[in-house]
Amino acid sequence: MLLFLEHLLQEIIMTIQYWHMQMHPDEMEFSEVEYILEHKKIIGLGEWKEKSNQIPQFINDMKVNDIVAIKQGARLIALVQVIGGNYDVNDDSDLDTKWIIHRRPIRVLDWALTERTIPQSRGTLSRCTDPNVETTKIIKEWHKQVEESFTKRKLDLTV
Repeated sequence: MLLFLEHLLQEIIMTIQYWHMQMHPDEMEFSEVEYILEHKKIIGLGEWKEKSNQIPQFINDMKVNDIVAIKQGARLIALVQVIGGNYDVNDDSDLDTKWIIHRRPIRVLDWALTERTIPQSRGTLSRCTDPNVETTKIIKEWHKQVEESFTKRKLDLTV
């Protein structure tokens, strides 16, 4: 039975996708990302036409347990895990989150407390599809460190 559970857990972990994402209402400087992650426990996108293929990716391709590195330019902010499905909010009165229409609930796995960067600084939402790309390696290594810490503390790796 234990071997079966270990195999099942390994299958779940293998299906995890990695992403990197910027959260900002427009091209202006935006410094509320940490607050949103910590207190609202969501990631999300606004509504726009330019490069709008990212919205269907966020809605349809991102899955529960996927790992997302939140960034501001090249600077990493946090590593989060998606814990629920997409939902839309069109009538949020909170000025900090009013612009976030498409949302997913998350749990913060780790904060980039020291200077961490990735080479791929552009783009709002990108899936890490090539394991040989440096950005993917950095995000996966960060997640591996988090998994080791969670395992030592007997915390769940998936939801």
